[in-house]
Amino acid sequence: MAARQNTTVPKWAPPATTKENLDYIDLVNIDLSKFDDPLSRKELAHEFFSAFTQDGFVTVSGHGISNEVWDAQMDLANATMTMDPAAKVPFEVTPEEDEQGIYVGFKAAGGLGFHKEIDFYNMLLNDPKADRKHPAHLIHHFAETQKVMLHIRDDIQRKFLVLLAMCLEIPEQEMLQTHRAGQSSSEYYRYMSYAPLTPEATLKARGLFMPAHADWGTFSILFSQPVCALQILHKSGVFKWVEYKPYTLVVNVGQALELMTGGVFPATIHRVVTPPPDQVNSLRVGIYYFSRPNDDYSLLPFKNSPVLKKLGKDKPLDPSVTYNTVQFLEAKKHGYLKPDLDFDRPRDPGVHSDPFREGDTFAPTEKLLASIAVKAAT
Repeated sequence: MAARQNTTVPKWAPPATTKENLDYIDLVNIDLSKFDDPLSRKELAHEFFSAFTQDGFVTVSGHGISNEVWDAQMDLANATMTMDPAAKVPFEVTPEEDEQGIYVGFKAAGGLGFHKEIDFYNMLLNDPKADRKHPAHLIHHFAETQKVMLHIRDDIQRKFLVLLAMCLEIPEQEMLQTHRAGQSSSEYYRYMSYAPLTPEATLKARGLFMPAHADWGTFSILFSQPVCALQILHKSGVFKWVEYKPYTLVVNVGQALELMTGGVFPATIHRVVTPPPDQVNSLRVGIYYFSRPNDDYSLLPFKNSPVLKKLGKDKPLDPSVTYNTVQFLEAKKHGYLKPDLDFDRPRDPGVHSDPFREGDTFAPTEKLLASIAVKAAT
């Protein structure tokens, strides 16, 4: 992927990396440069299966995004997220779009589900509005941004789905048909920022920007960030930090994939906390891509997978209900499978706020899906 000449967007200056001695998780790296060779692809599929079924998170190198393109995207992300609040208003998601599950543009100021210090700008892969307006600096570079979005969908995601098909021993095309281009209304690319919390806000939030949760899609893809804040619930029952590794992607499994594999690929519990002391006052800017199955796809285990049958994982994880992708998103939006998993930071309702669950209509649950319950209770 060729880089652009950045003449109008200020250069992003990444914050200094932390010097704190943090308890980092040891993640397997998936090198996608090995994908094209048939022999090394088999080895890669083995690594893929082992890493995602054990840890649920990996780092990814050999992804095809050059350092120059990566830096250019970070410049754009930073410029977008540091816009004046008043300048963001015309590009906020409308209440009508939000109600319809069309998550595009800036989040509504003061909207449910997030602390006010969190902001993001979503760009849909399949935007129903052809003449969508974007901030001026982004318009000038939107074609190159779309190239990155499509590269992630059509190259990186495709390779992940092929490796997944190999792991489950099902035909490649059967897997690829679950994520057809243009068939997901909630597949998006996101610029995001976490502004520093005041001491009072930190106390009220239990030091959590985003409480422990599992993503709801297939794969969540993150550009590795220099400000440490992401933690993963390790199988030992302890939350561990994710270390910054320049120009690598960080990828995790979501609950849609867990449902599609009967729990063999479990969604990973993770959270975003206040950074370590030497980074606590830094703005954390990031780039994300959220992979989703087709809107009308029923989230059930693959019937034709001999691997799922052999493991006894070919039955629905939640026999009481079958959602398609759109229905599952709507249920998740209103509190389905959203227990409080920050057991090491107990919530006192008289002291702590919880915007993540504000407005939920589903009754609180004690667990996520059956395959994750063991992790949460360890």
